Amino acid sequence: MELKVGDNFKCPEGHEAKILWISEDNKVVAVRCSHEHLKKVVKVSDYTGRGRHALRYWHRTSKKREIYAKNMVFLIKI
Repeated sequence: MELKVGDNFKCPEGHEAKILWISEDNKVVAVRCSHEHLKKVVKVSDYTGRGRHALRYWHRTSKKREIYAKNMVFLIKI
């Protein structure tokens, strides 16, 4: 199968992505997907809503927030 830069390829989650780079030995490609992908999970503090920030010595971070990124680039072995 002949691959060229700019062709469509599937990202790891099955979305359509564009090929940005092909290795010299044609074993690895870099693709950019325009869909949202999970970037990381971070811990955030609770906010009481009473004008004070809830992150005091007796409070700990308790919630988790997922951060998504668009146009993520993946390296894929062929």
